[in-house]
Amino acid sequence: MNEGDRVITRFPRCDGGVGSSPSSSPSPRHLITPSPSVMPWQSGLLSSIPGVAHGLSRRVEGLGHADGNIGFSAPRDRDDAWAMRQRWCAAMGFEPEHLVTLGQIHGRDVRVATKAHAGHGASPGSTQIGLGDALVTNQAGPVLMTLHADCQPVLFVDPGAGRRGPAVGVAHAGWRGTVGNIVGATLTVMTEAFGTRVDDVHVVLGPAICHCCYDVGEDVVDAWRQTAGADADEALATGGQRPRFSLTAANALLLNRAGVPATNIEMSGICTKCDGDHWFSHRGQGAQTGRFGAMISIHGG
Repeated sequence: MNEGDRVITRFPRCDGGVGSSPSSSPSPRHLITPSPSVMPWQSGLLSSIPGVAHGLSRRVEGLGHADGNIGFSAPRDRDDAWAMRQRWCAAMGFEPEHLVTLGQIHGRDVRVATKAHAGHGASPGSTQIGLGDALVTNQAGPVLMTLHADCQPVLFVDPGAGRRGPAVGVAHAGWRGTVGNIVGATLTVMTEAFGTRVDDVHVVLGPAICHCCYDVGEDVVDAWRQTAGADADEALATGGQRPRFSLTAANALLLNRAGVPATNIEMSGICTKCDGDHWFSHRGQGAQTGRFGAMISIHGG
């Protein structure tokens, strides 16, 4: 990779607040809804692409029984979480019955969703599409969703060109998925399944735990060095008592290596732990905290 191709200079800035964005990326905006307490986060970069809708739910104190949580995992109330899925989807213009979810396993497996999969894992008791950490589709109808509480949400849009229509994807990238290059795996599946050209793809790295809050063990450092090689220090800080790892910097580096232009990558600049009032954070709030959802869909379903 040439020096001029790098998408990051070191670590992306952590701006903390719900409305913050890095100076190098388009400013995220918020969808105004009839309910002032339900304001999904949206990317400025993806909002400029026609034919695609997306949004992230957030943590809202006092919303529902668990501050707007939409994850079904115990100890949370599944009926309340379903009510929250319906409410967040209404704010984003999605049909909650069309959600598609995975059994997330902190890996790099990618699932292709079709119209027939709409609703898989949407409501309590429904069957998920399968195990994995990324979903992709080129069909209108399914609303792809991954769940997060510090791990990196990654949204992909291939706007389509000529006779090729749009394709979208979403990934859940914890440290294992990141060092396993789930972003590269997602782009490979989109290329093989839909004819996507990587240099056309637009990607948003959404709110995640920032490097200053994410100290890791040597196992993570070693795994990342094996993946990144000479560029590993782009996402590592090793001067303190424990190494610190930037999921956002790491995924941006891997996207750039895969061929996504730096101008097509947006980094949110929001740390889920620093801004725990607005985001669920495993590190900040404990293992029993809720989950926010990253959703994306093609119009027309």
